[in-house]
Amino acid sequence: MKDIAQIVRLLVTTVLLIVPPILLIVYAKKYATLAWDSVVTHGIFMLFGFCSFLGTAVSSFKNLPIKSRMTRKLIHVLLHTCCLVFMFIGWAQIRKITGKSNGGHGGHGDDSHDHGSDHYLSVHSWLGVLTMTVFCLTYVFSAILFNPYLKFIKPSIRMAAKPFHISSGMGVTVLAAAATTTGLYNYVEKYVPSVFKSTQTPALRLILSAALLVGIAFFVLMFSLGVIHPKQTDKLKVNQMQLKEVMVNETVVNS
Repeated sequence: MKDIAQIVRLLVTTVLLIVPPILLIVYAKKYATLAWDSVVTHGIFMLFGFCSFLGTAVSSFKNLPIKSRMTRKLIHVLLHTCCLVFMFIGWAQIRKITGKSNGGHGGHGDDSHDHGSDHYLSVHSWLGVLTMTVFCLTYVFSAILFNPYLKFIKPSIRMAAKPFHISSGMGVTVLAAAATTTGLYNYVEKYVPSVFKSTQTPALRLILSAALLVGIAFFVLMFSLGVIHPKQTDKLKVNQMQLKEVMVNETVVNS
């Protein structure tokens, strides 16, 4: 019964997390462009990275009904790596777009980023840069601390780092949700009213639906991870007790 509940939670969160970028692709094909130097394409890559891959990576580790912890960890790492790749592609796109704007070229058609380096003065950009920074730091430190092939890292260090790893993962997830929703709002505010006057209502519906699904998906993700759960404090106490036991055993072995 527990396995079925885990599978359902994983499927629901995965479906909800993959819908927003798909909606954006539908929107781009119908009302905008899927060209490389397009703000919408940047949004699609970032949504796939920080919504679909990141969210599924976090959810799969807890909800995949696989007994082997090493297998779940490998899937977790692979999905995070996919997020990292898509993040760099999305960042490279926005760098190219703003570079064209600074050089006096507006990008692709009516879908250009017409504010150049001012892009980095928006709340969306601040949240995006902060999300990428925290994610990269978490990725690097986790790859070192939780790497099973690095034998010089003691189990007590890994156990002590685990709560911080989980917290930073949750933080990146919340930051990603904020960055994606503000990004969608920025696009609606800057481009839809002026560029898509004849199709404004259906275009807005698609983008706002994507933003709404991002919010719902991340709420369901938090619920599936047990973050919104009264027994979360009890789990933390158990982890602290286990850490103390491991540290005592290491002291005995070393002495």
